[in-house]
Amino acid sequence: MAEEWISLARVVRPQGRRGEVLADLKTDFPDHFREYPNIFLRLPECEPQPVVVEDSWLPTGRSAGRIVLKLRGVDSISDAEKLLNATIEIASNQRLTLSNGNYYVSDLIGCQMVHHGDLLGTVVDMHFPQDPAGKRIEDAAALFVVERANGDEVLIPFANAFVTGIDTAARKIEMNLPDGLLEMNG
Repeated sequence: MAEEWISLARVVRPQGRRGEVLADLKTDFPDHFREYPNIFLRLPECEPQPVVVEDSWLPTGRSAGRIVLKLRGVDSISDAEKLLNATIEIASNQRLTLSNGNYYVSDLIGCQMVHHGDLLGTVVDMHFPQDPAGKRIEDAAALFVVERANGDEVLIPFANAFVTGIDTAARKIEMNLPDGLLEMNG
């Protein structure tokens, strides 16, 4: 079986003179880079290559919500420029164990969503509300992007009040949605 890869970040540009890169975070666990520095770097159209994170930090200001990474062997601006659009990945078996009630987005995508026993569709993506500066709004509910059988997409809030059960092994999410929510989306 082929190795499954989980994307933690995507390089957007060089950051600094010593080879640091600024990356969009795709994880809620930026400490992963400090606790487990052995990760993989995947350049576009290439296989992942092992790399070590020497340092990482969360910037402030207009780059808030992203992460700066210093990778071993990337020591100049020109080295960092070669990593544009590269993804920082780990093997799926390297993921941190989550506490009950928390899920990886990659485990939710592909699940069938059911409302009162009726199939609504398949979760194809998740949207996370952001402020105008692009920083994630922590208190806002994420949205399931659900593709219906006819190809239409509906957005459904990932709110505890609506979720009655999630079984990632069975690839099923059971919901109890308020009246009118589906019509508002459709």
